[in-house]
Amino acid sequence: MERQLSLDHISIDPEFVAVSGIFPDNGFIDTLYHDTEVDYIEPNYNYKATFLLPNHDSMMTQDQKENNEQQQKLFKKRSSYSSSPDWGLARINKRTPDGLDSYEYDTTAGSGIEVFVLDSGVNVNHKDFEGRAIATASFVDKEDTSDLGGHGTHVAGKIAGKLYGVAKSANIHSVKILNRSGDGTMSNLIKGISHVIQVATPGKAIINLSLSGPKSKLIDEAVSKLVNEYNIPVFVSAGNSGTDACYFSPSSNPDVFSVGATDINDQVPYYSDTGSCVKIYAPGSNIKSTWIGEKGEETKVLDGTSMANPHVVGIAASLMSKQVFNTPQELYQAILSKATSDMLKFTSTLDQESNNNLIAYNDIH
Repeated sequence: MERQLSLDHISIDPEFVAVSGIFPDNGFIDTLYHDTEVDYIEPNYNYKATFLLPNHDSMMTQDQKENNEQQQKLFKKRSSYSSSPDWGLARINKRTPDGLDSYEYDTTAGSGIEVFVLDSGVNVNHKDFEGRAIATASFVDKEDTSDLGGHGTHVAGKIAGKLYGVAKSANIHSVKILNRSGDGTMSNLIKGISHVIQVATPGKAIINLSLSGPKSKLIDEAVSKLVNEYNIPVFVSAGNSGTDACYFSPSSNPDVFSVGATDINDQVPYYSDTGSCVKIYAPGSNIKSTWIGEKGEETKVLDGTSMANPHVVGIAASLMSKQVFNTPQELYQAILSKATSDMLKFTSTLDQESNNNLIAYNDIH
């Protein structure tokens, strides 16, 4: 059967137009390469949500298994006396990893700020969102705007949930670009970015990207345009490959704010990407947040830099609701200036030398 040409035009603005498609043969692609109006061609890479289920023993060394068991016991001991639903909320509220059974928060944090979660969708009917979450668009074929996998709901709950979130008054806009398995094409991501540009208010909007994939010039240019020309800060997960975040997009892009993961002992877990491209670290192991389900009360515990990133997005939303930042870079610098330094433990000497030893801090005063 002869393959048919299938094209999908994606425009961010008049200066940024992309075309994705299934092309009939290599000869056609060669023609595009020699077309002077085509800047470059890339595969339509797949990007993935950066999360893991806890107790993923097959991927851990014996020392890592023992550390994981130890932190779970410690969390259970603390949470039994806790007014804090999750240790991560308490950790970003304190300078040391002590007293994680309670935390302070500002009930108005994030008020007036719109957080765009480009993910698998969000269960907007979950009670923890109090009606502050809406589904604005889906760019996944054969799926509506609902979250069929749970990842986006977990991320959104950590950003803005009443019980599980950091910025408890922020608004969530769900832009679905990942399918129920947590996979999405590069073209889906570009469409999501284009949508945000059309509807967001600069100075009042933030993007959360808890995903990672191959290095891409197209993704880097789109994200940089979003930050530098449209004044919308972008926060991304560092990735779960246990290697250098500079190998991937969008975490390698200097215009975004890349976030790695920590555990309850201030240890950077084996899965978290590290390196100079990671701006800061935040709680990412054994993180409890909102989940999908009919009752609207469901929760789940997950690991990953996907869980770390929304802690920092919540801090960003809180800061933006209290003061004006003229550029995303000003906001990034404010977060870095408030961070807790030199508390992290890395797995190798090389990591310690090349990393930013900073833990995100939520200064509510």
